[in-house]
Amino acid sequence: MPVDFAELFAWCDLHVSRWRTLPVTAGFISRPLYYTRQGFAIGADGSVPAPIVWALLMERDGYERVARDELPDGSELSTVWLGLDSSYGFGPPLIFETMRFSHAEGAFVSFPNPTSEPEEQTIQLRYTTEEQALAVHHEIRRRLVLRLGS
Repeated sequence: MPVDFAELFAWCDLHVSRWRTLPVTAGFISRPLYYTRQGFAIGADGSVPAPIVWALLMERDGYERVARDELPDGSELSTVWLGLDSSYGFGPPLIFETMRFSHAEGAFVSFPNPTSEPEEQTIQLRYTTEEQALAVHHEIRRRLVLRLGS
């Protein structure tokens, strides 16, 4: 069976890590700051400035919302797409974030960090992919519902 190289390269392009491509700009290695919800760099073609494309995506109703849950104590667990790389150039881009808010206290509330030692608390977690963000969001919600009761 002959190999269709165009199809093979298209498949590889979709399945390799997207963040490892570091373009060289003015002699320095640079990295995109803005990413779509699917993890693709925004503004790679240079036709429209990346901040404009990012702002247009943010304006779409519900585009940034990944998951939101009201918890038994009245607080809210929220996971959103930031679209702006929060890794500061160290490691893969972190473009999703989970936080817990208490409307009664008017502040952030800590929650269990499922990626660390048992019952370690944090107020914020960030992720590279939407799949990671959703998986951790659901695990945090499960732990909080068990702790707080239903």
